[in-house]
Amino acid sequence: MVKTVQIILHKNDLHLIEWQEMGKPHRAWVTPDMIESKSGKTAVVKNPGAGIPYGMDWTPLITLSATPEDFDRELKRVGVWTIQDLRDKPNEALSALRSVYGIDMAVLLQAVKALESSG
Repeated sequence: MVKTVQIILHKNDLHLIEWQEMGKPHRAWVTPDMIESKSGKTAVVKNPGAGIPYGMDWTPLITLSATPEDFDRELKRVGVWTIQDLRDKPNEALSALRSVYGIDMAVLLQAVKALESSG
């Protein structure tokens, strides 16, 4: 499979590239022989998924537990009751979202710590 990708970084003899598959971003380090052509920050790469993966898949580490009811409660707690409130108080709405997912962030950090300890 040949893909048009973005070049994120060039280090030593490798390129860190990014591409999209089914709406999900992917990154990998590729060697020059995998690059068919390059123009500025864009390249055409043969089988970019065969490169050295960059980053990690976060999905196995956590299950999100916040509910729409939790978000509704927090929006109202910060004074966002109507559509106009939402328009007038975007920072409060963002604060409510952060509050709802704050517990999940703690769980994510615990999962990462456990992963580091086991590895």
